[in-house]
Amino acid sequence: MVGKPSYVDVNVFVYWLGKHPEFGGVAYDWVRRIEGSVRGEFVTSSLTVYEVLVIVAGLTGSSLRDMGFVEAVVGAVTRVKGLVVEPLKSEDFARAVGLMGECGLDFEDAVHLAVALRVDAKEIVSNDRDFDAAPIKRIM
Repeated sequence: MVGKPSYVDVNVFVYWLGKHPEFGGVAYDWVRRIEGSVRGEFVTSSLTVYEVLVIVAGLTGSSLRDMGFVEAVVGAVTRVKGLVVEPLKSEDFARAVGLMGECGLDFEDAVHLAVALRVDAKEIVSNDRDFDAAPIKRIM
């Protein structure tokens, strides 16, 4: 049985896939840790998959019309063994609006936090310091 999961933020996957010069190694280590975990120990949202796709497209000059590119990026994230991709629910958007004010987050981060809170995550794996104002701990 898995206890409370850890929520994995977008930047972990962007740094990993983009081989970021400063954070790529740390992100790679997190992905390996997720792959070695029990399914459900690490969770992200479907918003993460979309955001990673858009960010990586922007970084590489790729097009979201390029099916091969889209399949490669989406597959890279969704095939990380041990990771659960949680669907977005309408309640996440409503809760995110409140979290924007409570935690001083932009809407995207607030949606991620809303999902993390809905799945009762114990922490958020991210180097985004905006999450330091969240009611759960940020690690990375």
